[in-house]
Amino acid sequence: MQNFSYVPVQPDIRRSGVTRGRHPVRALEEVDPIAKKRGLIQYYERGPGMLADFSISVPSCLVLVKIKRMRYIRCTPQWLDREAYNELAGLRMYPSSTEISRELWICSPDYCWRFFKVCDTGLCELDRDGTILLQKTPCPKKEVIREKEGQGAAGTGQKEPVPD
Repeated sequence: MQNFSYVPVQPDIRRSGVTRGRHPVRALEEVDPIAKKRGLIQYYERGPGMLADFSISVPSCLVLVKIKRMRYIRCTPQWLDREAYNELAGLRMYPSSTEISRELWICSPDYCWRFFKVCDTGLCELDRDGTILLQKTPCPKKEVIREKEGQGAAGTGQKEPVPD
């Protein structure tokens, strides 16, 4: 039985955390008008250990932004927390306060955007201008829709009794 051991080609050089794929250059170009509406933009030089792609400075807050290209952007915050774990872990290295906002901006291959604020307890979705979006209400049930259309009780126009 042979014993195979891994011998690095360059033993003194250690690989840092390497992400898959190329740097989102076109995404940074596409996001420029959105970010300019929010404040002064400062882009960071790409390199190992980079936690954010750019920051937005406004008088009341500093926004640190990381961009991630994703195939599907219609996802729940819980799914995104698993899918973008490395990016979120990097953003969580920054301190959390009212003056510092940590945000993950995701884009589709067609450059449609969604924006998320990284909180201590999880993610919350933002609008393009940085305001927090309210939680969406669940889809209305079919019985409620039928009552509103006047088609309750088998389409006779009478309302169905509402169970207590």
